[in-house]
Amino acid sequence: MGAGDAAPAAQVRDLEGRPVELAALAARGPALLFFYKGDCPASGLAAHALPRLAAVPGLAVAAVSQDDDAETRAFAERHGLHAGVSVLVDPAPWPASDAFGVRATPTAFLLAPGGRVAGVAEGWSRDEINALAARAAALAGAPPPVVSTASDGPGFRPG
Repeated sequence: MGAGDAAPAAQVRDLEGRPVELAALAARGPALLFFYKGDCPASGLAAHALPRLAAVPGLAVAAVSQDDDAETRAFAERHGLHAGVSVLVDPAPWPASDAFGVRATPTAFLLAPGGRVAGVAEGWSRDEINALAARAAALAGAPPPVVSTASDGPGFRPG
């Protein structure tokens, strides 16, 4: 799935078991979907950027876990994914991940308002996540943020 494609009708659930339609997160504005696996080192590196992305006015941010509820909660706690980040679960065999074409974790999809893919970042790349953040802010009509700096650790790690 790449830029310009319509987001698929993929459903996950929140940690209370309620269904969430991923494309619907972009109904009122842009949304960033971050697919991850808790034991993936690149996912852990990338997670620090999510609360900073969630601070972009008008941007919905969702962390979509490929783990069970306990590991999802633990990852969210370790990485401070509470304020402004929706923590969701794509239960095995990961139908939403498959629908989006996730090949590795982490993979981030930026959805434009209305649900078209506006950008994709696979693995961890500081330059890519900052570019995706700038694109998200532009879609939301907000100033571009810097969501990762050299002080956050390595600038690149494949997923």
